Amino acid sequence: MRTNKGQIWISAVLYMALGVIVLTIVLAAGVPMIEKMKDKNSFAQAKTVFFTLDDNIKNVINEGPGSRRYIAPFEVKAGEFKVDEENGFLVWSLKTKAKLMEPSYDFTQTALVDPPRIPLFQEGALYLFAQDTNIVDEYVVNLLLDYSTMANIIVDSPFTGPFSGTYSLTIEHSGTYNPPDAPVCPNCPVITLRVMP
Repeated sequence: MRTNKGQIWISAVLYMALGVIVLTIVLAAGVPMIEKMKDKNSFAQAKTVFFTLDDNIKNVINEGPGSRRYIAPFEVKAGEFKVDEENGFLVWSLKTKAKLMEPSYDFTQTALVDPPRIPLFQEGALYLFAQDTNIVDEYVVNLLLDYSTMANIIVDSPFTGPFSGTYSLTIEHSGTYNPPDAPVCPNCPVITLRVMP
């Protein structure tokens, strides 16, 4: 009788250990896949936000002084949103282990560090490119809108970029223009992006 009870306990412990091992293997394989799926979803959402942002900025530019658009909520759920006022770029970046696209390279075969000289993809006005990082199988995917020939984009915000989280965004044509002798975008309208909590 005693050997039977011992065998039952040994079987129970073995089954429990086997269950823990199987669960560990499933989690080890599943968690990275879930993270990659989340990053793909964040990338798709950021593209949608950027297309909306681009439409609104172009409408404000075309409508002239006093034109204004509100985007609320303006959500940057993952990654970072940056405004490069000097070059007229709006950029969203996300570090990910998901290879959403091939990394971009220039003719010297070095990875791009700055906004793309050779973007890999373009969807409408949106440039999409990726960069390798120093970590194996880690990439930085970027979305970029270029207004360097259309407008002088400036940011008015109590926060300093890069932005991440939920904000309310106002896009406004200030009614002022770059001087004709400006080195970048002469005679272009000044468009103000107000990023507020």
